[in-house]
Amino acid sequence: MKPHEQGTFNQVGKTVAKPLSLLVANSMTQELARLLEAYWCILLGKGAGTGWAFDAEIKATQSVISTSSPVIFDVGANKGKWALLLNQVFPQSRIFLFEPQPVCQQIISDKKIPNSTLIPKAVSSAKRSVKLCTPKPTAGIASLHQRRDSYFQDRDFTWIDVETVTIDDVVSSYNLTRVDFMKMDIEGHELEALKGAATSLANRVIRALSFEFGSGNVNSRTFFHDFWDLLHPLGYQIYRILPSSQLMHIKEYYEDCEYFRGVTNYIAVLQ
Repeated sequence: MKPHEQGTFNQVGKTVAKPLSLLVANSMTQELARLLEAYWCILLGKGAGTGWAFDAEIKATQSVISTSSPVIFDVGANKGKWALLLNQVFPQSRIFLFEPQPVCQQIISDKKIPNSTLIPKAVSSAKRSVKLCTPKPTAGIASLHQRRDSYFQDRDFTWIDVETVTIDDVVSSYNLTRVDFMKMDIEGHELEALKGAATSLANRVIRALSFEFGSGNVNSRTFFHDFWDLLHPLGYQIYRILPSSQLMHIKEYYEDCEYFRGVTNYIAVLQ
């Protein structure tokens, strides 16, 4: 439903809105509506990335990789769980893991993922020294932006110094002609990472990618519209990952894509 459009459904809805509001709108129904809305959205993939469907993410990734020996970028690798699972699915893959937290780097190294390269830096739009906001040495919610999400109000965060690298620089340094999949989980900094991949995206080097969108984007002041405006003109079709691992095609931009509750996972595939 788009409230600005004319039609019988909208007209009837507007007519009955006032008496229905008087009848059912109160503090108790507000909480019930919030719960039902959140769960219904999760079924549609919105907010389903908040620990609901990790297996679905792996299956969705697998569905858009068309080679048995893919080149994979894991941007925001944390402890390397995602990369290790992808290596098990694609034993002949070549994986680059990007992770700025020193303790996580050691954990990744200890996993000894075959044919993998650890890049001990954060990913952004340019090379520089920055501060990483984190509540503990292995936190999956570490971010280059101050965490002001309502979910983390009870956490104590500290700042550590890290270096950044761009995707374009890594692609150039390793003479890569293709990246079959790039996963990004960097807590609101995904758009800046994509800006640092501008040449690779324009040259169709990156065949498919995933990105998170949610509460972290409130901290970075970025919108889904920004991702749409960057990726869609370059020929990427954007899909939302459902808990079932199916992909729901986002055929057009609409404001209901600006969903900041929890985390929603998207996949963009080059056509």
